[in-house]
Amino acid sequence: MLSTLTSLVLFALAGAMSTVPASATIMILLSPDPRRGAVPFLVGSLAGSAVIVGMSAVGLQLLPVRPRMKDEVLASFTLAAGVILVAYSVYLFAHMRESDSAMLGKIKARFHSARPWEFLLLGLAQNLRPKALLLAVTAGALISVRELPPLQAGLLVLAYATVVQSAVVVPIAVWLRSPERANAPLTALYEWLQRNGRRIAAIATLAIGLLMVGYSAVQL
Repeated sequence: MLSTLTSLVLFALAGAMSTVPASATIMILLSPDPRRGAVPFLVGSLAGSAVIVGMSAVGLQLLPVRPRMKDEVLASFTLAAGVILVAYSVYLFAHMRESDSAMLGKIKARFHSARPWEFLLLGLAQNLRPKALLLAVTAGALISVRELPPLQAGLLVLAYATVVQSAVVVPIAVWLRSPERANAPLTALYEWLQRNGRRIAAIATLAIGLLMVGYSAVQL
């Protein structure tokens, strides 16, 4: 189970390397009424990840694949995910000067009038981004191949969801601990993300994608 958990954490870290969820979380926490949106957004983000990975794991178990071929199928999944991540990192490097300010501006405009259930839906929806879906399905395939007991499989799903949503979980946890002291560091973090987030995401995505390609190539 330890090796499976390590692989899942790797996939989750690749998913966590995105500026949009982190920036949206910080904007919620810096809004006039953060309590209205922070917890629903957190719940939606975690639930969305857990549901997609869990459904992928269950669905892939129903595929007509012989047991001895499951490792090959998983390696193929991982290889494809790694190649796509490498391609995505190249895209990020090529569009380094662009920012997500337009998208974030639209999200921020809704924060002032949004209701708690809308923040919940926003958290769920951010799991439907192509990169997030790709990694969630790959993580589900890994859990499915191991054929673990339900309790262990459930714990792995929760572990993946927590790590992949760390950009949401950590800022909200810091804010809940001390709302008054959190504003200054959150503002500084938001500004840093707007300057450097895409570069950091590109480098991390490239590194993890290459690692996944190399690992799956050896397995095949």
